[in-house]
Amino acid sequence: MKRTPKFDKAWSESIAMLPVELQQSLVDAIKEYQTAGTEPVDLHPIAQCVFNLLKPVIDRRAKAASYQRRRRDSAAKVPLTPATADAGRFVKQDRKYIRLLAKRYNFTHGDIKSEIDRVSALLSSNGIDRVPLFLYKEYLEQYLAGNTGHLDRQRITHDVDG
Repeated sequence: MKRTPKFDKAWSESIAMLPVELQQSLVDAIKEYQTAGTEPVDLHPIAQCVFNLLKPVIDRRAKAASYQRRRRDSAAKVPLTPATADAGRFVKQDRKYIRLLAKRYNFTHGDIKSEIDRVSALLSSNGIDRVPLFLYKEYLEQYLAGNTGHLDRQRITHDVDG
């Protein structure tokens, strides 16, 4: 659950309307539920009623926070750009793009896929570990057009870093 309990202003105002002897036990029960997830056992029936009304809101917030934490953690684990070999595999799976290249450069699909492997090997041999897909496609098209002189290491590292 949560490390620091959250109290809405409306909750505080509602709890203030209760008799003084019930207020502190209800506040403690809410804080305990938010931090440890344990439900109160021996609350006064009126305080238990108020707690039961607030419990779904606490649960919904805890669930949303859990999803947000998972998304944040998984986003931190995913690299922003794929590895060079993975970029080649992603391009090979893009059928529309392969068809476009086949028409543009008059190659068969198999030949284009072989050229993709060559571009991956060329980039890797130049020390490029990761490359964005749009940049990989640009290098592939230059390679297919016969402009391999543009695939020099200085330009590649500059484009990938910048």
